[in-house]
This record gives sequence, structure tokens and C-alpha cells, in this order.
Amino acid sequence: MTLGTTLAFIFGYLVGSVPLGLLVSRGLYGVDIRRYGTGGTGASNVLHNVGLLPAAVVGLGIFLQGLLPPLTATLFGAPEPVAAAAAIGAVVGYDWPVFLGFKAENARGVGVSTGAAVAVFPLGAVPLLLMYALGRLLKQMAPGVLLGFMAYAAGAYYLDAPPAVRVTALLLLALVVLRRVEGVGRDLRRGDLLPVLADRLLFDRRPGQRLSGPVRRESLDGRQGQRQGRRWPGKGG
Repeated sequence: MTLGTTLAFIFGYLVGSVPLGLLVSRGLYGVDIRRYGTGGTGASNVLHNVGLLPAAVVGLGIFLQGLLPPLTATLFGAPEPVAAAAAIGAVVGYDWPVFLGFKAENARGVGVSTGAAVAVFPLGAVPLLLMYALGRLLKQMAPGVLLGFMAYAAGAYYLDAPPAVRVTALLLLALVVLRRVEGVGRDLRRGDLLPVLADRLLFDRRPGQRLSGPVRRESLDGRQGQRQGRRWPGKGG
């Protein structure tokens, strides 16, 4: 069991570590997405700086990065702790990917965590997705995501899910929270502790963070002085 759990975690970690946003944006559009917007390789940064179509591809791919490792373990008849290890490994791999030097700039890990949550405890995905929908309706996705993973964890305990599932639900919530507060020291230079923490935890706000335009002033094709905030003219718009 210990060996199987370790191997499952490593498998999930390697799958989660694949930087799909970078591969899609560079492979299809010649764009190093790490040099644009937030510097992240997730679907949101691809959307703001490349276009809707590549962002949709990346978003689906990231969801599958969380879903497939634990689902594969389950299909091969692995016990729940092994599948849970694969799920957590995928999220950890996405958040701290070995293929990017263990650094994922401004990664939230929401998509990969959602995939992992659905695979490990499908019934718990119902309140999770309902909170997502509520957040979208109120145009406040960050609180919706946080409430969703809280509801997912609560559901795992209320519905008396197996111990491995309950632990996984708590770990997924903890990882989402950890990514929100990571690097909070930089924001503390701009404000007081409690307001900054509240903005990070509840609304995932990061003062001064760019959503679009080049991180550095030079553009990817060597031209100088590209206008701040300009989007890369990718095929996806």
C-alpha cells in the first residue's frame, strides 16, 4: 500500500507538472505566456493574453490533469488511498511543477483541484459546482471557489465518505488557500495585515497585478516599447 501510494503520488505529480498553458501558447502562437500578464501558465492568463479558444483548450486540459490520475488509479482497481494520493500529487505538481523549476507564477490551482475533487468524490462535486455557479452569477468567482471547496470538504464528512476521501477534501481546500496567500509578504508593503489577508483569502485580490500585456517592455518578437495592456494578436482573439 505504501509503495502504491507513493507511486500514485509521483504519477499524479508528473501529470500535473506539465505546463499546458505554456505548451499551447508557445506551440500554436509562438507566445511564452510566462512573459505576459500575471506570468502564469493557466487558462486565465492565456485568455487575457492569447485568446478564448486556446484558453478553453488549456482549461479543459488542466481539469483533466486533476481528473485522470486518480481516475486511472480507480479504474485499475487501486484502493481509495492510492487514488487520493494521485489526486493530491496532480494538484501539487500543478502548483509546484518540476518542469518549471518548481515555480508556477501566480498559479491558483482551481481547475486541477476541481478535476481531482470530481474524481475522488463525485457526489461532493455537486455542492462544489453549485458554489461555482453562484459565484459566477454574483460575479464573484473567488468567494465561490473558496465556498465550493469548503462545501466539498463539509460534504465529505456529512455524507460519511471514507477516511481517505475526507483527508483529500481537506487537503484540496488547504492547497487552494495556500496558493492564495503565497507571497502575501509583497502585498503587505501596500497595506495592513488584516485587509490584505481578507482580500487574498476571500477575493484573491493582488494589488498591482497585471492581467494583460507584456511583463517586460520588450515584446516577444523583439520590438521595443509595446503599449502596456496590449493583447497578443493570437488566432483565438
